[in-house]
Amino acid sequence: MDFQARLAALTHQLQPWSPLWSRSILQGWPGSGAAWPEDWRAYARSLDEAGERQLDQGVLVGVPPPSLGALLGALQELTALPWHEGVHALTVAETQGLSAKKTHELERVLALLAPRTRFIHQAVDIGGGMGHLARLCARTFGWTFHSIDRDAALQDKGRRWLTKTHPPGGDTLCFIQASVEDGPQPRIDPLFSGRDRASIGLHTCGPLALTQLRKSEGAGFVLNIGCCYDKLEAPRDYPVSRFGGAHPLPFTPHALALTTRGRQHKTEEEFARMKRVYAWRFAFDLLSRQRFPERGFVRAGDASRTLYAGRFAVYARDRLERLGLDAVMTDAELDAFEVSVRAETRELLLCHLLRDRFARALEVVLLLDRALLLEELGFQVELLQLFDPRLSPRNLALIASSELIHDVDTGT
Repeated sequence: MDFQARLAALTHQLQPWSPLWSRSILQGWPGSGAAWPEDWRAYARSLDEAGERQLDQGVLVGVPPPSLGALLGALQELTALPWHEGVHALTVAETQGLSAKKTHELERVLALLAPRTRFIHQAVDIGGGMGHLARLCARTFGWTFHSIDRDAALQDKGRRWLTKTHPPGGDTLCFIQASVEDGPQPRIDPLFSGRDRASIGLHTCGPLALTQLRKSEGAGFVLNIGCCYDKLEAPRDYPVSRFGGAHPLPFTPHALALTTRGRQHKTEEEFARMKRVYAWRFAFDLLSRQRFPERGFVRAGDASRTLYAGRFAVYARDRLERLGLDAVMTDAELDAFEVSVRAETRELLLCHLLRDRFARALEVVLLLDRALLLEELGFQVELLQLFDPRLSPRNLALIASSELIHDVDTGT
């Protein structure tokens, strides 16, 4: 893939619409809603329940505005990335105690590693937890493996797991309690350097992914799957490549939070639940603006599912008490307020559904920038979809090798 061309094309598509994706709709309401093209909003208003759900999945039904259809078509094409299809099937014994999500991820990571790491003898895993990936790689590939995590309790569980499943030949797995940080770390830095060394980070949180990439400049192979992009800071963490620096986008904290959305493939029940959560949150925000204008934007915070499933008055009363506020309203008045603002809360929902269409493109921009950083460091780089997004929404894998592999299947 030509990462430079792809990043330049995505930046070209996204830049003109940055006022829409770079700000919070709710915190900036109603000005944030007024920024959206009126024909987009009118189209969204015309949708029925089924049409709203299709929009949430990135599908435009009926006759959408030409500018909206053209933009979504371009973004869909530019974020289409190749899939790694292989699966390394694990036995029942190997998956004992693992969730379906973790099993799914490990089977695909092992299949991805097998043809690409024939020259690897040692590996290090960042944020390795109980060491499930390290244990399976050590036993599958015969590697000496160091699993790094700052949580000693998780590592103790991993050691006990190894004792229970001890193979005849023993394990070549070592747990290291440490935080992987920017800057020199003499104790662990040598583990990342060497042509026969692999550096692996499975769902490295926020800037930890970038720390891994920078420490792995001397590694033979790098696999990174990032997550929690909302913990990044621009311009510290974006852009990181020279080419990305010449084609930057105005990433704000709100835009970074948008990249973490994983809203595709909802069932009807899940979509209905999401709409109710949004309706209650939006109505509460409008209520707090009306009753407590001096407070500005009030964060309602997360609530239990039961509160969203009941009456608005019960939800609002709980939130008000948590915030130490008194709206001086009866439950009947609170419910009546929610009914009175339904048209406006639906408008907020529709703007959110439209804004979510930028999420994947912004995520891909971050990863293309990282791919270009690895190329600038001299690696051969791939960017692939690895996991089923219904199980693991952050499913994009950066793969970098210091060896030029023409054909990973044949090794030629």
